Amino acid sequence: MRILMLALSLTAASLFAQTPPPLACDGHLATVRVSEIKTGGSSSGFLAAVAAQKAWYASHGVTSDEIFAVPVILRDATTRAQSYSDKQYMTFHVHGGAPGQPGPKHDEGYDAFVKLFRDNSDIKSEYNVCLPNHGQK
Repeated sequence: MRILMLALSLTAASLFAQTPPPLACDGHLATVRVSEIKTGGSSSGFLAAVAAQKAWYASHGVTSDEIFAVPVILRDATTRAQSYSDKQYMTFHVHGGAPGQPGPKHDEGYDAFVKLFRDNSDIKSEYNVCLPNHGQK
């Protein structure tokens, strides 16, 4: 019985470890997150994390990805005036490689930029999207 339970748990673990192939995307797959600067964090620390993430991917040979952050635009419900948030940012990681290809192996540099993000912000939402190809001129 113990062997059967072990076999079942290993089978279940291997099923969960497999990632299904991405959906067809006529464009570029991207990870989009909305993050909020936490108490004790800062916008400059968050933007330093974005720069460190971009540099880490480039230093590991991933030069086709685009990584950037933008502040969320807030609108006053009464006056409809708009302003840039100093607490909320959207980050975009546009994957330039072939879908389903594994990324670089995580190392101390990866852990360092993730720590910068965690020290400065909380992820409020995260989406994987297909950004359509567009004919920029």
